[in-house]
Amino acid sequence: MSKKKDKKKEAAAAAPAPVVRKIDRSKLTTETLKTIATQVKAKKHAQEACDEAVIKARLEGCSWVQIAAALGISPQGARQKYLSRIPA
Repeated sequence: MSKKKDKKKEAAAAAPAPVVRKIDRSKLTTETLKTIATQVKAKKHAQEACDEAVIKARLEGCSWVQIAAALGISPQGARQKYLSRIPA
């Protein structure tokens, strides 16, 4: 066997096995559910702030390429998602 194959086998053997956890429904406490609700609200607020920033950037003259780079998506994806939200 080649040295490359040996190294791949060693790396695979050394990699930790994925952790699989089952959710014990009896442990879903009110506090856990409150945490989930709080995170959902935070996510919504963050998305709204991002949307406003994209609109502002576009109104200030930023290109779709620049905005897309900041969002981590393609220029076409950015344009499709936000173009209808930009005031004329």
